[in-house]
Amino acid sequence: MKTVSSVILLAVGSSALSSSSSNMQQRITGQMILAPLTKGGNLPFRRLCADFGMEVSLSEMVYARSLLRGSPVEQARLRRWEGEQIFGVQIATNQIDKGLNAIHKLQESAVVQFCDLNCGCPIYDVTRRGLGSSLLRSPQKLHKLVKG
Repeated sequence: MKTVSSVILLAVGSSALSSSSSNMQQRITGQMILAPLTKGGNLPFRRLCADFGMEVSLSEMVYARSLLRGSPVEQARLRRWEGEQIFGVQIATNQIDKGLNAIHKLQESAVVQFCDLNCGCPIYDVTRRGLGSSLLRSPQKLHKLVKG
């Protein structure tokens, strides 16, 4: 089994974001993590993975802008099964304000423990909008997004 040495992790639920991120990183270290899977990481699939030992799960990718607009599709991706021990949401954004507002909205919902910034999705529909792996072409912008 391959382990991930680091993830871009933004913990929600605390005013001290950096200390809560550190606490979340400690909580998930050594845990079996289900990576976010676009069109595959839906709730029924995550329930099945929990039966096989998944301890940390992530939603499918959620577009920050659509979430803030109240999109029912994005809202459905936030559904969580009570058996998911630690649940995070993967956010796709390239704008700091929209990303932060989406995280605050998720914080208010009390459904998630952390957010993951999508900077690896190679799907054309995502990259043509300047999201996902296209963020890797601009390290300064990615730095600003992570820093918030």
